[in-house]
Amino acid sequence: MIGLEKTKKELKSIYNKQLSEDKLSDQISMKEYIDPFTVKMVK
Repeated sequence: MIGLEKTKKELKSIYNKQLSEDKLSDQISMKEYIDPFTVKMVK
């Protein structure tokens, strides 16, 4: 059971790291839906 708990903690750590990297990636590639210069919606 000790090995299983360690594995769960490691998987949770890997999952959280991947989630934070995915969020950062989404912020970098986020599309702008409003043109900052004209303040109109972009299609």
